[in-house]
Amino acid sequence: MATGTTRNKVALAPGHSLMDWIRLGNSGSDLTGVGGKMLSISKSELAKHNKRTDAWLAIRGTVYNVTQYMDFHPGGVDELVRGIGTDATKLFSEIHAWVNYESILQKCVVGRLVNEELFKLPDILKAATDVSENDLNMDWFQQLGFLCFVFYTKTPYPEVSITLRQPNEFRFVLNGKTRCITLHKNVNWPCIVKIVADIGKVQVKLIKKSLGLWPTFGTISTTKTIQIDYWKCELLDSFDVTHNAKFLLFKYEQNLYNHVYPGRHIYIKANVNGHVVSRPYTPVCPLVETKEYGKISEDTLCLLVKCYPNGKLSRHLCSLSQGDSIEVSRPQGSFECWTSKTNLILLAAGTGITPMLPIIWNALHSSIKNYNIKLLFFNKKETCIIWKKYLDQKSAAYLSRLTVHYILSEEENSMGDTKGHIDENVIIKYFPSLNKDLKNEYAVCICGPPGFNKLCEKLVIQQGYKKDDYFVFG
Repeated sequence: MATGTTRNKVALAPGHSLMDWIRLGNSGSDLTGVGGKMLSISKSELAKHNKRTDAWLAIRGTVYNVTQYMDFHPGGVDELVRGIGTDATKLFSEIHAWVNYESILQKCVVGRLVNEELFKLPDILKAATDVSENDLNMDWFQQLGFLCFVFYTKTPYPEVSITLRQPNEFRFVLNGKTRCITLHKNVNWPCIVKIVADIGKVQVKLIKKSLGLWPTFGTISTTKTIQIDYWKCELLDSFDVTHNAKFLLFKYEQNLYNHVYPGRHIYIKANVNGHVVSRPYTPVCPLVETKEYGKISEDTLCLLVKCYPNGKLSRHLCSLSQGDSIEVSRPQGSFECWTSKTNLILLAAGTGITPMLPIIWNALHSSIKNYNIKLLFFNKKETCIIWKKYLDQKSAAYLSRLTVHYILSEEENSMGDTKGHIDENVIIKYFPSLNKDLKNEYAVCICGPPGFNKLCEKLVIQQGYKKDDYFVFG
């Protein structure tokens, strides 16, 4: 947790960089000081741990032991000491709310900050801290209006599917195993899901239909996993993005949430003139602005579709009317963003921009570090550029972190970038020279037509990038 502003950063001692901290966390050392147990911590108990050698603080309901993190804190020890022994949520939010403290302090979690009055209630009214059902590691907490389940899968990028079958029947699939929770009372849909992908932490927030504290969340059981390959989705809205590309907003017909990680895809299936046709598409949410594109919630799905003259499925999708249905598969793919890199170079041609959009969004908002992103976007003409306005807005908002270059092949470029196709000259112009100090800092993503992908991969390899340094979307 970096609570110091940029101008207040201090020089860290050798061996105390972010990478050194990550290595310490992976060494097996007990950074929690409590043997890894999940405890319920009152504010009075938290206040006892207010010394440099015994330092706890709370952020957004979670208590962390930051004793060993002191010397790794970029803002210095004194800045971090301001929050120890207290609920430091307000202090943290005022100074560095963008920092992904959950990833940085993931090995320092002591437990959950609870209301002092909780310890005066009968046991039946206390939320169980650890609910173990076979191999499930789960926690839950509540307030008057909602309850949250927290699942610790300990698996990076866990498969997550959530269904509310009845107002009090909550089903979830984690890494292929299905469980059912019969809730104490009814809840509303949709749910709100937050995932820390690199550590496999999944938080599901459910809104209660009526205010009140529950004596228990309900009962949990393992149920037989029924393999469902496709779900029906109904079209809510659509409109043109360019002369031959459309934005489509779908909603699952049942109360369903399937988590799609950045760079992952789904299969769309539809009956076209009596024939079943299926193709992969990458959801593009959340780059779009909700105020212009309707209500985008956890149970909606956003697609960007280019209508090809001979494309059976693309022409069918672009012809859909509000209320029409398609079938959507479970998320697929293997892409995982690099946590060890600080710079991303994205090469996209045409609708190859679709997997790049969620990658850009997450790199700007959800990383444990400040990624720098360079997008090289190849198109025939300026009118073909998909979502240029939004890319320009993001680039202006993150001036030092997101750079976009538009490379056109069929007309002169009024934006000052190169005219032409992907070739060695383009790579030399926009790629950094990889010396010994930089080779571990850069990663490359490639997406476009097969010929574009093949040539880009060849040129990237020639620049000295290894297989682990780039990813080609098929």
